[in-house]
Amino acid sequence: MNASFITTLSTDELKELMESAVKKAVHTAPSAPVDDDMLLDTKEAASLIKYEVTSLYGLVKRKKIPFCKVEGKLLFSRKQLLDWISASSRPAIQK
Repeated sequence: MNASFITTLSTDELKELMESAVKKAVHTAPSAPVDDDMLLDTKEAASLIKYEVTSLYGLVKRKKIPFCKVEGKLLFSRKQLLDWISASSRPAIQK
């Protein structure tokens, strides 16, 4: 069981206590892995793959791009989009 106590702090003491707690929390928080997947909305997905939003809708309609639809909202996996781009790329022809 945690012990509780009441004390009086000045404004400066409270500010210092809060700042140190926030700094400690920020420094000890685990950082997300670089390749961590996240869901993107339509604008974010279009920006990621450098397409216009209307072009992205066309790809979705033709089922040419990985997506999911949740309660009418289009969502895109960042990792799946990057994999889709990688799979679609071809080496440049050198002369």
